Amino acid sequence: MNASRLVKLAGKFGGYAMARAITAGHPRILMYHRFSKVPAPGHVGAGEFEQQVRYISRHYNPVTVSRIALALYEGESLPRNSIAITVDDGYEDFFSIAWPILKKYKVPATFYVTTGFVNGDLWLWPDQLRYLLEQSPEIENRFNFGLFNVQTPVKAAEFEQVFWRINQIMLKADNAEKLQCLDAMASAWQVELPDEPPKDYKAVTWVQLRQMQTEGLEVGGHTATHPSLARVSMAEARNEILGCCEALNQNLGMTLRSFCYPNGTPDDFVGEQVELIQEAGFSCAAVAFADSREHRQRYAMRRHASSSDQFQFLKAVSGIELLGLKWRKAAKETPYE
Repeated sequence: MNASRLVKLAGKFGGYAMARAITAGHPRILMYHRFSKVPAPGHVGAGEFEQQVRYISRHYNPVTVSRIALALYEGESLPRNSIAITVDDGYEDFFSIAWPILKKYKVPATFYVTTGFVNGDLWLWPDQLRYLLEQSPEIENRFNFGLFNVQTPVKAAEFEQVFWRINQIMLKADNAEKLQCLDAMASAWQVELPDEPPKDYKAVTWVQLRQMQTEGLEVGGHTATHPSLARVSMAEARNEILGCCEALNQNLGMTLRSFCYPNGTPDDFVGEQVELIQEAGFSCAAVAFADSREHRQRYAMRRHASSSDQFQFLKAVSGIELLGLKWRKAAKETPYE
């Protein structure tokens, strides 16, 4: 029996409750991105999300990320079994689908928004990539865009695989090079990218953010234009971080907010940027991965991925995933006799 099957079986017989008890003093942060009315690739369906939020409201104490930071680093009190729900980027589907569910169960959350996206200055590059691939030519050809090649036509059955292959390559590219590739695709395929994102990629508005903030939402920062901060200069990083904070304060007023690194892998930020995050006044910063270190670093607090996969959700929220990470680290450090 493989590990996943063993964990699932243990969970059915009290394993999730046991893990919850063991990790009650270890607040966890869950990470989401997109929502849809019905299940869809890359999205959490409304029914799936409601099931998860209902479970959290019954078994945990939901809080914001800044609340966790104040408890861990400034000595404020925090209930046992605290869980923070975070959502990245700033899509409108958070307002229309996720927030009504969170309000229904009185569950707070932290929403990390890209301020240039909310302003209408841009739409996010992964969405531009998907849009361009959807408009790719039907003729049989192989296009070289420098960072990657695309074989057309892009077959429907292979679309997601092609998208994620290119997405992973572009994640590691410099921001300017990434944008040049998108321009080259649009030019080669004679596709005109709309100035505003299509409905499926629409951003939340400042009016909607103000409403949700008054209802208990923590609106956090996710930079101005969503680059990988490890692939921009320190001057650009300053504009991204401080510019994001300035836009939030101008549109929503000054309040306690946390920050989240775009993409958020260990390769997507550098330690020197912590001073900029502190200068901007953010309470802490979150990454997009989990390991045994948990929240030992105030400006690199760990997050556990959640999704429409109920098993992944239960592993993350219960603490089983955290216990597994700690066990694996301990096993590596234990010398053999």
